[in-house]
Amino acid sequence: MMASKDYRTEDQKVAAVRASMSMAGYTMTPEDEERGRHILRSEISGDEAALQILEKRRLGNSERAQFLRERIENSCRDPRRG
Repeated sequence: MMASKDYRTEDQKVAAVRASMSMAGYTMTPEDEERGRHILRSEISGDEAALQILEKRRLGNSERAQFLRERIENSCRDPRRG
């Protein structure tokens, strides 16, 4: 099954995420928004963003951080990734 194309602008996508977070009781910080924009622009992956957050919270040596590092490394080797 092929995913449908998302024709929303970057600002519309960010607004949708902000609304979803708000409905769930969370507030999007400016840092969250900037990180999300980097993901939308394909400058970083979601895994890379999650790893940055773990490292910022001094959890860079955690099991989850190691898992993310391995997954990031493997995705860089994947010829489908481009």
